[in-house]
Amino acid sequence: MTLLWSIRNNHIVLNCRCGHVGIIAVQELIDVLGEDVELDVVERSARCNSCGFKRISSVQIIYVGASEYALLGADTKPEDDTTE
Repeated sequence: MTLLWSIRNNHIVLNCRCGHVGIIAVQELIDVLGEDVELDVVERSARCNSCGFKRISSVQIIYVGASEYALLGADTKPEDDTTE
């Protein structure tokens, strides 16, 4: 049981069986539905913008933002440039 208020800084990705992938900010859902709505309710009531059916195959919770920090510390060693 995941309530929307507990993931308010995230986005959800809805994958339809037709292949369409939709993404929406959780805060936008909270503004419309309220913060005490469960994520399962959103998944069951979601309708695909592409095919129009309620055929959501999976839902993912993702964090979008702070990309400048995403690869912090991922520096690689420079290649050894010794040629003989």
